[in-house]
This record gives sequence, C-alpha cells and structure tokens, in this order.
Amino acid sequence: MVFGVLYGAFIITNSEGVLNQNRTVAIVALLCAGVAGAASLALAAPLLSVEPYLWLVRTLDEAPVSQIVGSAVGLVVALLIAALVAVLLNPLPWGLGVLLSLGLAAVLVYVGVRTGTRRRDALAELFSRQPGTAAASSLNEGPAPQDGQPVVVDTSVLIDGRILDVIAAGFIPGRLLLAGFVLEELQRVADAADPIRRAKGRRGLAVVESLKEGRDVVCELVDLDFPGTPEVDSRLVKLARARGATIMTQDYNLNRLAQIEGVRVLNLNDLANAVKPTVAAGESMSVAIVKEGKEPHQGVGYLEDGTMVVVENGSGHQDETVTVTVTSVLQTAAGRMIFAALGAVEDGHASRERTSRSTPPTSRRTTRVAPR
Repeated sequence: MVFGVLYGAFIITNSEGVLNQNRTVAIVALLCAGVAGAASLALAAPLLSVEPYLWLVRTLDEAPVSQIVGSAVGLVVALLIAALVAVLLNPLPWGLGVLLSLGLAAVLVYVGVRTGTRRRDALAELFSRQPGTAAASSLNEGPAPQDGQPVVVDTSVLIDGRILDVIAAGFIPGRLLLAGFVLEELQRVADAADPIRRAKGRRGLAVVESLKEGRDVVCELVDLDFPGTPEVDSRLVKLARARGATIMTQDYNLNRLAQIEGVRVLNLNDLANAVKPTVAAGESMSVAIVKEGKEPHQGVGYLEDGTMVVVENGSGHQDETVTVTVTSVLQTAAGRMIFAALGAVEDGHASRERTSRSTPPTSRRTTRVAPR
C-alpha cells in the first residue's frame, strides 16, 4: 500500500489537470493507487518468498549429499574469485566497478555451482586419493567406470539379471540409481512364502551386490522417497524426473506410465528383440531338428538365440541338421516364431556337430528361450 501511495503521489505531482487541481480527486487517486499496490504485492508475495523457499527445500531434500557438497565448494570458490576481482574493479569511476563486480560475481557463482555439481565425483576422488597412487591406479584398474546420464533401475530388471551382461558390454553410459524403496521391495520378495518368488528376490539381491562391486559403471544408492505416493511405479517416475534420469524396466505398466509422464524408458526386452538376427521369407538357413511339432509331419528346431523354427515335413529328421527355406516369420507378444519348409539334408558328420551346439530350450537359460 505504501508503494502504491508513493507512486500515486509521484503521478499526481507531475501531472497537469484534474489530478493536480482537485483535492478530492487526488485523494481518491491516492487511495486507489494504495489499494492497487497492496493487492499487487499481496499476489506477488508468494512468488517472491514462499515459492523460492519451497523450491530450495525440495531441491535440498532430493539432491544427493555429494551434489550439495560439490555445489557448496563451487560457490565458495566462485565468491573468493569474485571478491579478488572486485578489489581491482572498485576504483573505476561512475560506479562501473560496483556494477561490473556484481555482474561478474553472478556469472562466477552460476559457473562455480554448476561445475561443482557436475564434477562432484571427480572432486571426491581428488580429495580421497593418496599421493603417489594416481599413476598406479590408472594402470592397474583399467578404464574408469562410466558416469553419464543417470539411469533408475526397476525391480524387474534386477530380478532378470541380464543388466550385468549389458553393463559389461558397455551399453549403459550413465550411472545406475538404486532407490531404497526398490531394495525394500526386493527384500519383501526375497522373504515371500512362495519358493519361486523367494528365489527371484534372492537373485535380485545378488544382482545388486554384483552391481555395487563391479567397476564398469558407477552405482549409487538413493535414499530419496516420496511418502505421499504409495505405488512403487509412481515413485520411480518421480525419482527419474527429480534426477533428470531415464528408467530401465521390463514392466509394461511402468513403461506406459513413464512415457505418459515424459520420462525416457530403456526396455531390455526391446533391446533383446533389436539385436536378434533377422530373417526374411525366401532365405535359406540351417537348423537342427530337436523334436516333433504339434501338427503331423512338423519338426521343431531352435536358433542360437532361442527362436523357435517350425519345419514342415521335418518330423522324420529329428537330431539332424537340415537346410530349410523360410516361408514366414510370425512376431508375437511372447517372441518371434519362424516357419520354414524342408530342403536338402546336410551330411551326417556336420549334422552331428551342429546338433551338439543346438540344444532344446529346456537346457538353455530361461532368458534366452522365452524372449519377452
């Protein structure tokens, strides 16, 4: 209200007309200016006070400790540099020194905080490294673990276990974020009464231990939780949005929810389907017939990745490797199925050698036999 009255008085004093000549009109104008000023600042007050405070609290709650420490180090260094430069710029005339010092301080603070946040792990490694061990560690430990854009890992990926092979191959460029509520869910699955669920939970916990001990990628445990959101999928999406991360999952519902929320998803099943060898109708291929099919005269074989090949008139060539011609390829929700027609039978010696390398799906790993 005070700002409004002062602004109204300034307008009335510098105007020529009714506002300056009529006392009643001037008083009404001052009252209106005071009400307008009070209403404007009342509406803007939350944006100037409450919203910045809540943003700061939310940022401090969601940010990891290493990020806060890195930001503080960058801020202190930036302020020190700005203070040293301000001593040199203050003698400039007409207040230019003060203006340049303030502008330079703002830029240095932004750069310092951003650098400290991005390079927090390098700072921690620098302070924790002992003298004389840098060269030896770089030679003995091999390449440094990858630490790019973070990836939030879902429970289904940990239970599946193929993430270890994907990481070893170098196809995950960023750090892995293991949420505390995901580990709690794994623990509940490992303590389940059902022996199958209990085995899955224990396998997931074993994968977590392997991830923490591995050196191919940085693995970070995140204690951030969202008490008002009971669903694990929603909490994973919120965690990914808070950390600017992607989500690695095999769960269909979580995949759809993340896409709706605008979060990028890495699906191991999509990756497995993408790297499968492609075949087209009319191509020839060799396959070992391992059993009879459901229909008469059909034989069934499997490719090295576990894809089923149904061969017409192949029932009489069980335990033989034959040359077949692909007639059609059927893509289903459970995986891919290839239909082929029988060609010429290869010689027995080659057949036995290739048959020894091609086994029924019961002797293979489950993750390769039942592509998702």
